[in-house]
Amino acid sequence: MATGKNGETAINMPETKASVKGTAPLLNSSKAVSTVEHPNRGVKKGFAIGDFVLRLCALGAALGATVAMGNADQVLPFFTQFLQFEAQYDDFDTFRFFVMAMGMVSGYLFISLPFSIIGIIRPFATKPRLFL
Repeated sequence: MATGKNGETAINMPETKASVKGTAPLLNSSKAVSTVEHPNRGVKKGFAIGDFVLRLCALGAALGATVAMGNADQVLPFFTQFLQFEAQYDDFDTFRFFVMAMGMVSGYLFISLPFSIIGIIRPFATKPRLFL
């Protein structure tokens, strides 16, 4: 590049052959058709695998809490051995709400597992991510 006195810049370009001018590379060449591997595909796939594992752990914990609370039958001594109190999950509204809420959480986690698997297979799919 050469700069003149009045601030103009000249770019020197080499001459091209007349036989090469006007020809473009073929679109069917192996370089043009090859798929482009995204550089952060592995990172997104790793996050999707972590998401799936966390959903499995949460599903196990929610199902365990639901089953444990639903099957709970306890007999508690109240002041003396002859006066006892039997507690079940349906005695109080709070316990009933807990069992229903944990059942709904378990259902959501179970339904969301296939969408999490889709996130592992196709890390750049956005619609399954929006559902989760």
